[in-house]
Amino acid sequence: MDGGIATLAVAGAALLTGSAVARSRPRTRAASATAAAPAGSAAPTGPGFAAASVPLGGALRVSAPGSGDPVYVQQPKGGQYTALSGVCTHSHCTVNPPKDGRFLCPCHNSCFDATTGAVLQGPATEALARFGITRTGDQLHLTPTEGSTD
Repeated sequence: MDGGIATLAVAGAALLTGSAVARSRPRTRAASATAAAPAGSAAPTGPGFAAASVPLGGALRVSAPGSGDPVYVQQPKGGQYTALSGVCTHSHCTVNPPKDGRFLCPCHNSCFDATTGAVLQGPATEALARFGITRTGDQLHLTPTEGSTD
């Protein structure tokens, strides 16, 4: 019986610690852009990833340069790319990949538009952060933009 109580106490402490860490994470702020951004508009960061790895009409999860936070890169039309933060603005949980045009946060069911990042359903009140993207040959790079914390 005492072993079960100890296990429960350790599990509860781990949940509280994880919640505190998630809430202390800084939010990423960036403006939107597409792969067609003018050359030299922003210096690419990070190692980049193959444009071909982003499915047409789908999304690829990558890591934000600097923070390592999840970012979903989408290709709504051939050769057009957008990138939205995968970090919920309410409790900083990682949102699920886009489905039916929406991102859903599994922690408290906040729902975001997969195209714009706008809040469709709370408790979140702020849109998902957007990232710029540049293309160099067959490689895409997330770009720091005005207001970015990365």
